[in-house]
Amino acid sequence: MKRVSFAILGVALATFPLAPVAHAQDDVPAIMKQAFGAAKKLRYSGTRRIQMQFGPDLVQHTENVMKDGMRTRISFPDEGSFRGQIIVENERVRRHFFPDRNQIEEMPPRREEHMMRFMKMGKGSRNAPEFKVENGEEIAGIDTKRVEISDANGAVFMRMWIDPKSGLVLKRVMYNREGKPQATAEFTKVEFNPRFRRGDFELNVRGAKVITPRDKLAELVSKGGFQNVGLSPKDPLQLESARIQRIENVPALVQVYVNKNGRVSLFQVKAAIDPNRLQRFGRGERLQSYSWQRGGTSYVLLSELPEAELRAIYQRIRD
Repeated sequence: MKRVSFAILGVALATFPLAPVAHAQDDVPAIMKQAFGAAKKLRYSGTRRIQMQFGPDLVQHTENVMKDGMRTRISFPDEGSFRGQIIVENERVRRHFFPDRNQIEEMPPRREEHMMRFMKMGKGSRNAPEFKVENGEEIAGIDTKRVEISDANGAVFMRMWIDPKSGLVLKRVMYNREGKPQATAEFTKVEFNPRFRRGDFELNVRGAKVITPRDKLAELVSKGGFQNVGLSPKDPLQLESARIQRIENVPALVQVYVNKNGRVSLFQVKAAIDPNRLQRFGRGERLQSYSWQRGGTSYVLLSELPEAELRAIYQRIRD
């Protein structure tokens, strides 16, 4: 088993935030704990602006958000590439409607695994981030506290602006290795404790075909000639997504599994591959890797989970 270092990239749009400065050996700031708890029970509606930088291209859109505790509904205006799409999520499932295909994609709910990592980072961790909390500017007409999170080398990788009264994260910005904004989510309007209608957090479209991650995986295995290797549907880790990714000009089947503790990516490549070459696909600061070969095909597991857990996952895949 090898340990691989990765830049923080996929930690983006959903993190949280008090204390003047909390160093690596200190506990997570109280305001972050407050925000994490508030995310499970807040009731609001609002408009949020999203921006993401892909090379020279800035991609942006607006979304309307309704939240009632663990239930969320996201809809999009009638213009732009996301028009007509609807996302509804509860404790058990996330459903995403694509009107152009008349399909509903089901997947596990999106969890704040990165926030869970912050909450678990106790005293004495060499890789624990540093936090700086100060007064922030007004966001959506609300005074905020700004939380700055940097890595062990002092490089800022995320900033968040929180309403200290409600715990709502009103703005989040993630930065790339050069210190430039990579992804931003910012509320422009928020209403707390609105009245919701029956059915606001349901998504049933007449005639729409429901597609699950298992359906997508079966299709990719069949069309791409890949091996049907992965975790059982009864495994504690749930399949979140399956896709084809080109790695060194070779198509790879990538499966992503999640649970409350984090996520695991399983790469299947029809060629020999060094696990270290997969580091650009990592989501966390430091990932574990576990790799093996079978019949000319390489398999690589990547995760922030401990080495022993990753080895146990491999055993479940092999069995």
